Amino acid sequence: MSLSQPPAPGSRALIRDEEWLVQHADQCAQGGWQLSCIGVSETVRNRHALFLTALDDVTLIDPAQTELVFDDSPGFMAARLAIEARLRQSAVQGDALVLGQQAVMDTLPFQLDPAHHVLQQLRPRLLIADTVGLGKTLEAGILTAELIRRGRARRILVVTTKSMMRQFQQEFWNRFTIALTRLDSAGIQRIRRQIPANHNPFSYYDRTIISVDTLKRDSEYRHYLESAWWDLIIIDEAHNVSYKGNRTQSNRLADLLAQRSDALILLTATPHNGKKESFASLVRMLDPTVLPPRADYTRSDVEHLFIRRFKSDVREQMKQDFPERQVFRLAAQASAAENLAFDALAELKLASDGGGARDGAMLFRTVLEKALFSSPAACLQTLKERICRLEARDATHPDLASLRDLQALVQQIEPAQFSKLQHLIAQLKDDPHWRWDGRAADDRLVLFTERIETLKFLQQHLPAALGLKADAVAILHGQLPDQDIQQTVEDFGRGHSPLRLLIASDVASEGLNLHYQSHRLIHFDIPWSLMVFQQRNGRVDRYGQTQPPKIGYLYTQPHNERVRGDLRYLEILIEKDEQAAKNIGDPSAFMGLYDEDAETLEVAKAIEGNTTAEAFAQQLAGGDVDPFELLWGDAANSATPPAGEPAPSTAPSPTATLPSLFAGHYHYARDGLRWLRQHQPEQQPAVQADDATRTLSFQPGRDLAQILKRNLAPEMWPTDNTFALCADKRTVEAAIAQSRDGSDWPQLHYLWPLHPIAQWLDYKLMAAFGRQRAPLLRVPQGLHAGEAIILVLAQVPNRRGQAMLAEWLGVQLDARGQVQTVLSLPDTLHRTGLDGGQNPAPANDGHAPDSRLWQQALPAVIRAAEAYLRPIKQAFDADCRQRLDQELTKLATLRDKHLAQMELELAQGGIEQVRAAQRQQRESATADLFGQYQQWVRDTLQLDDRAQFTVVAALVSQQDAAPQDMAQGAAQ
Repeated sequence: MSLSQPPAPGSRALIRDEEWLVQHADQCAQGGWQLSCIGVSETVRNRHALFLTALDDVTLIDPAQTELVFDDSPGFMAARLAIEARLRQSAVQGDALVLGQQAVMDTLPFQLDPAHHVLQQLRPRLLIADTVGLGKTLEAGILTAELIRRGRARRILVVTTKSMMRQFQQEFWNRFTIALTRLDSAGIQRIRRQIPANHNPFSYYDRTIISVDTLKRDSEYRHYLESAWWDLIIIDEAHNVSYKGNRTQSNRLADLLAQRSDALILLTATPHNGKKESFASLVRMLDPTVLPPRADYTRSDVEHLFIRRFKSDVREQMKQDFPERQVFRLAAQASAAENLAFDALAELKLASDGGGARDGAMLFRTVLEKALFSSPAACLQTLKERICRLEARDATHPDLASLRDLQALVQQIEPAQFSKLQHLIAQLKDDPHWRWDGRAADDRLVLFTERIETLKFLQQHLPAALGLKADAVAILHGQLPDQDIQQTVEDFGRGHSPLRLLIASDVASEGLNLHYQSHRLIHFDIPWSLMVFQQRNGRVDRYGQTQPPKIGYLYTQPHNERVRGDLRYLEILIEKDEQAAKNIGDPSAFMGLYDEDAETLEVAKAIEGNTTAEAFAQQLAGGDVDPFELLWGDAANSATPPAGEPAPSTAPSPTATLPSLFAGHYHYARDGLRWLRQHQPEQQPAVQADDATRTLSFQPGRDLAQILKRNLAPEMWPTDNTFALCADKRTVEAAIAQSRDGSDWPQLHYLWPLHPIAQWLDYKLMAAFGRQRAPLLRVPQGLHAGEAIILVLAQVPNRRGQAMLAEWLGVQLDARGQVQTVLSLPDTLHRTGLDGGQNPAPANDGHAPDSRLWQQALPAVIRAAEAYLRPIKQAFDADCRQRLDQELTKLATLRDKHLAQMELELAQGGIEQVRAAQRQQRESATADLFGQYQQWVRDTLQLDDRAQFTVVAALVSQQDAAPQDMAQGAAQ
């Protein structure tokens, strides 16, 4: 139809047989209007589109024209299901958590804080920097669940390391039923076969997970990323993408991604390397307006953008979930063959080492010592490579003779003379603390080494010495394909897997869950970085560990005094890691370098510079402070949050329970699936329901199967095509644990509102009575004969089409169809006996009352709802305007800081013409940046003038008047 007037923002329209919300209406030069719309009905929900009224038929939807349809289902089941479905899909307001705390986990109070923090923000952006093992993935899942429930995270992208992809995907699915499509090497090939050529895979799938390595490797992805948009992006192990003095490919990718979403969550236990610019790079990803480039800053400038806790901060909440670790120093006395090699190494003089230590590199003698501390195999590999390089350069090089002599001595160290290997075997066979034979499926062992040669040596010699079969041992290092790494980690956590011993390089030290079947971890070589200590130990000493972790530090004690002196530095590192575990929880604070390579070089520097061990220990004193305090000094003591941002709080994060017509998720889903089966038997399969366990089982019909096959990864699909959904968290938790004993993902899924089947069910039930039709049902109490309550949903969107204000209203009519009062939803449900399934289902005799009076009253109902909403909207609007003013004032202040920093840098000197060009370029970039943010803030906080009203249902008395009595009442 051709509209004579443009539809007001907030109007709902029927276009191409779908329901849309009009956001903008712009006049076209050729006549008519261009409508910018966001989808409301199921097929196009939350999708944006443009329509021309000159080309498309546009029918504006008038809620007063809603048709009231009597529900003849037993107990008015269809009507109650339709109301509940709309409740579950309507907007949620406030910063109280309504869903995330119900996930499949023993939720601890501190894990709710990031979600609550984000819900207080205008733009959901946060760095979760909790220490290793506190459950950052779970915190991200809680936060994501809350954003999804609020309609703010339909499209999600997760970026992580290749070793973490499957684990992250499993955690999000098993505990939150958030289905991520994995774009690993196999997943990419599968997807490219499924989607059209040159189609953007990030547009084809709404929720994906990919490794940063894949993004770097494939040049296509940058183009795909630049043309895609997400509601939420999560970057795991975010320290890998921070700025570290040069612009790496990972850093550039992260900067690009930060511009491609509304919400951005960064996860890392090591959020900075001790340099303010490195941490600032992560802050600027979250909000580029906060910090001008290269400007100094204090904690008060940025603390609203991160949250960081240590074990000591939350220990009282975790007494049952974080058993104290047991630490063992496993010193092996060097064999005679080893002592000969260490003696030669101590006396080694190399011309290529020059006169002393070099900046940024260890002396080669130190490199050899570090390698020999790891294993003879590692030392031999290092010697072989050096000798080959020297021979290629100069066959008479003075170092060659000494290196060959040392090589001959190291070659004499047979496995039987390798003291660490023999000591490890003895400990595992005889020591009462470490006795281990690999028989128990829930008592597995992790060995860490930094050298691949050591790893391969252990793989070759250790299994036979311990009597382990080949399939009981696995290795993990960065040169393996991503699928092999992910499969090994998954197998190590499965109870029925024969795997008992995992020998890993430090590729396994970041993020991986190795604690499901293991509480033993041995450092076969001692890392020279306290950050590596923390990462390695965190694989078994983490949230969810049920046994006291046993941490062993294995090292060789030679006779040579000089080498023993060097070993003392490593013993000091062990002491500092133990000290940190008991106090602040971050051992990297002792060195203050926050970079693994820099810490390693610092240890080498102490050894090479002949710094005494006592002096080295003194240098590492005073590390029992939060590294962030060291980052900005005393500024943290006087920190205050910026204007417009919430103040940090130590109070528990608030939670809320949403109103419902059913006793729980199970009862709603059970009754909803049964109703669909009764009314669409050819499309919907039979459902088996077990009320005792609150479990539903069924095979999906054709339409549901199509949706699930698109959204679920193959691993999530049940092997027998029968979906089993359970609403009991403990039962699902047990199924997750049991799945680790087999070879499949859990066959039992969590039944709650975020499951794709539950989402599909909501949309099916919302459409049960047809477009612009609302059910009429009798209620057992609260109304006299002839009275009615018209249930209305009022929503006020912002300029971006997001529902900012949502009010459920019960407009009560008397027997003459006149408006009496307006009730809240809880009051309406309680008064009529529909709340939470507390009362028996109302009886339905199937006789439809005369609904003409109530139908005719709908225009008055909408007017009453408008009048009731008006002061609520005015107050809400005033709050939004106040916050808008605060945000714009804050942005203006920040813009001035950017310009002042620019002038400060340009004042350093240089050619005037060059400075003028730089000033113009930076002024333009600053104007663009703040212009975009100001517009985003306005579009978010400015509400449409018109509210959207939906007539959801009509509730009438169980003993409503006979039609003739109602007619007489109307005549009066």
